[in-house]
Amino acid sequence: LMSGVKNNVGRGINMALVNGKTGELLDTKFFDMWGGDVAPLIEFLKTIQDGTIVLMATYDDGATKLNEEARKLIAELGSSSITNLGFRDNWVFCGGKGIKTKSPFEQ
Repeated sequence: LMSGVKNNVGRGINMALVNGKTGELLDTKFFDMWGGDVAPLIEFLKTIQDGTIVLMATYDDGATKLNEEARKLIAELGSSSITNLGFRDNWVFCGGKGIKTKSPFEQ
């Protein structure tokens, strides 16, 4: 999903969506949470289909522009740490749309 090439990710929150049944990569995107706008992230999170595995990782700053709505949508994917994510915190997460519990794959 992210190659071995150094610095091949974008500033902010990097995301990959994977089909939960086939393992097929559906989409990759990054959202700049320092200089960008949170609205595209919110819209993208709302389009994720049930059964999709969601992988996220921060690079540089993934929290400055996050608002309550964005944090709530990420929490609904199984994150328990998103509410505490702060300026330049390192964060990795694997969850899913339609998950019934909190994901154990988060640090």
